[in-house]
Amino acid sequence: RSYVLKHTSDAAETTWDMASARQSALEYITNGRLRLIGRLQNLPLIVENLFQRKVLHEEEVSKIQAEVDRFDQTRRILDWVSAKGEAACYELLTILYITRKRTLDDADLQQWISCFPFKEDPEMTDYLVGSKPCHGYQTQLKCKARKITNSAWKQSYSLLPETCRNEWTLSYTPLVLDTDVHSSLSKIKVKSKRCKKARPKKLKSFIPMAKQETSPADLLRTAEKKILLFGKPGIGKTTVAHQMLNLWAEKDHRELDYMFYFDVRDISHRKPMSLEDLLFNMYSEPKKSKEEVLQDIKENSENVVIIFDGITDLSSLSVVKDLMENLLPDAKIVTTCRPDQSEDFLTDWPADWFRVEVKGFSDASIRAYLTEMLSADPDSLSSVLNNLELFSLCHVPMYALMVVTCIYFPTSKASKQTCTITEMYSNVLRQCIKQHSSIRHKDIDNYLKENIEKILSLAEIAFDATNTKNMNLTTLSCEERSVHFAFLGALMVKVAPTASDTYCAFLHYTMQEFFGALWLLQNPDQIREVLEKCQTEEWKHTKHLIPFLCGLLNERNIRLVNGLVPDQQIKKTSDWFFKEVVNTFLPSQTNQDHAEGGAPEFEIDLLFLCQCLYEHQSTEACLLLLDKLDYHLDLSGEHLDPHQCCAVSYVTSQSAERKVGLDLNDCIVSDQGVRLILGSLKNVRHLGPSSGDSSDPSMLCQLWTTLLSSVAEMDFTSLLSLCGNELHLPVQGERRVFERAEEVMKQSLERVHLCLHWGQSTLLSEALSKTILDCLSHINKLRFTPLEHQRGSPERLETEEKAFSSTTGSEKIP
Repeated sequence: RSYVLKHTSDAAETTWDMASARQSALEYITNGRLRLIGRLQNLPLIVENLFQRKVLHEEEVSKIQAEVDRFDQTRRILDWVSAKGEAACYELLTILYITRKRTLDDADLQQWISCFPFKEDPEMTDYLVGSKPCHGYQTQLKCKARKITNSAWKQSYSLLPETCRNEWTLSYTPLVLDTDVHSSLSKIKVKSKRCKKARPKKLKSFIPMAKQETSPADLLRTAEKKILLFGKPGIGKTTVAHQMLNLWAEKDHRELDYMFYFDVRDISHRKPMSLEDLLFNMYSEPKKSKEEVLQDIKENSENVVIIFDGITDLSSLSVVKDLMENLLPDAKIVTTCRPDQSEDFLTDWPADWFRVEVKGFSDASIRAYLTEMLSADPDSLSSVLNNLELFSLCHVPMYALMVVTCIYFPTSKASKQTCTITEMYSNVLRQCIKQHSSIRHKDIDNYLKENIEKILSLAEIAFDATNTKNMNLTTLSCEERSVHFAFLGALMVKVAPTASDTYCAFLHYTMQEFFGALWLLQNPDQIREVLEKCQTEEWKHTKHLIPFLCGLLNERNIRLVNGLVPDQQIKKTSDWFFKEVVNTFLPSQTNQDHAEGGAPEFEIDLLFLCQCLYEHQSTEACLLLLDKLDYHLDLSGEHLDPHQCCAVSYVTSQSAERKVGLDLNDCIVSDQGVRLILGSLKNVRHLGPSSGDSSDPSMLCQLWTTLLSSVAEMDFTSLLSLCGNELHLPVQGERRVFERAEEVMKQSLERVHLCLHWGQSTLLSEALSKTILDCLSHINKLRFTPLEHQRGSPERLETEEKAFSSTTGSEKIP
């Protein structure tokens, strides 16, 4: 029986659809008149739209408004519109369709209007969907939203030089938003496994994977009404909330909706007494018709979004919770909090919350952010992109901003010092404290002194955890107001129905190492033991504390941490520390082989020592190391990233009186790295082994090609001298390289030995042929050399020589 009834209903609906498709707008209004009288809602909105579309004139509007009874008002509207004909009726039907949420709150009427065959999409037309005061308030809220986001952006970038701030505009770099939320226990297991990984894998594991493409726009569009954004401090929760606010403010609103944003810190000390008090007194008050706007918000709560950013204690929001549930039941509520607070929040405000974890920047987002921010400094950009410690640290947006800020911070031209990694971490520490405590920059030093015991206790815990290869700081209570909360993320794990354990961890393993080094600075009597133990297999992981300790002893960084460790103690430690480092990692007997053709007794990690020297920024320490090495840096066979090249260049540049030998044979180094290493060319006495063996031709070819293609000015005369008056070029390359090579050969006082390197191609490029012909009188010898991957092919070398003869018309130059 129910099937027959449903079938009959569906058939009637189909018949109605077919009938309506044949009706004109006038017939549709006439036939639906009885449906509309007494059931139309929000008549002032309908009249306002009819007036705006010039269907009704001012006198007619006045007479409709003079009617007391709503039924009589509806009759007047229908009578006058019908009398004006087909076009006027079509306009009325379009208005009813566009405003159906506010004017047709009956399901039958909404079905009725949807059956009319509109000639064009009514959504594409410009109509008021709410009263003028309501639209005016929406515009007011959009202005408020822009003000909030712009203010937050300016505050974030206030540390950058003004020239940089002027070049950038407000933009959003995508953050990883994980809707597949796992249990806290599984995350702790992941952290435990992370500690056991090799260092590169361990650092890469901090960078979150973007498994699903969830964005702030998706959070606005989703049908979910209760959204909980949670994540570690500085990871980007507020950024996501601000982006949602910005997207709403910038979109073209054809629908009347409202969005409110509350920083919970601003409202926690004052409880709102009513919905009007919360929205109007504590956020933004309408300029006109307050009661009408509030009524529209209540009646259309599905069009309301409210963000509560930074919830720490729900008790301060108990009144807000009641207002939301009772007066705005269909509003979308977005809240942000930290992971350890999310469980309490869900318990205190039980609802079907859609949980989203903010995890920071993905690999692609880190690259995009740094590329945009450091576009004016390509060398620094390449250095950060190729330094895994710094690159993975930048998955935390606040840390990434501090890295960029430190790179751009103006330094004295006389000092020519660039920002060290330790200096970046010291500034991250200070900025975390400022953010957590809401204090001014000038008050940070006092705050450090007032909280010295808590910070150093955290440093000791970090040192002990690093020793034991642990990241879960279970011995620490991560309380909300504690300074520890500025640096740590926390997870709560229920161990019983009424009990839970809190696990804390730094947002990045290198931050834990930095704090461990800070503890060593406070306890210098432990340093020698760490230096000795870090050379063993069991304790080699503690070796990474040493560069941070070197940096903390840098005079520039003493100023940043002197609230924690006394100046005099730092200077006293500095007097003996680096001599101890050099003697530990470079004992005198390592320069002797203990057997014929034997290997050294101790393997020297020269790049590590250069990194330590770069962090320490001491000429005296550099000369101590160089003297120990007889002013020769053997980097043969090393794989150098740009930051390591910068460290090598710094060490070389400190030797003003005696030049340094550099052995780069079989090195793997980028073009930018070559430029950095040879930035102190005037301090280099030769390139190659100290024994007098020939240098690696492939490296010399890369070196010449890189420097010739560079726009920077170079002392090519000195470079020729370092290379034994040899100029190395590829047979194929950029025209600019060969043109500058021609200039070098013509400017040389002696005839040059030209070495041509061939790879896949054995034919000389036209540009190189021209250069050789134009410089024949400046070339003493010419030889062909295969690149590394082409060696062992004498047939190809013979082919190359014949190609040269046919190209230049001459034999190989003797």
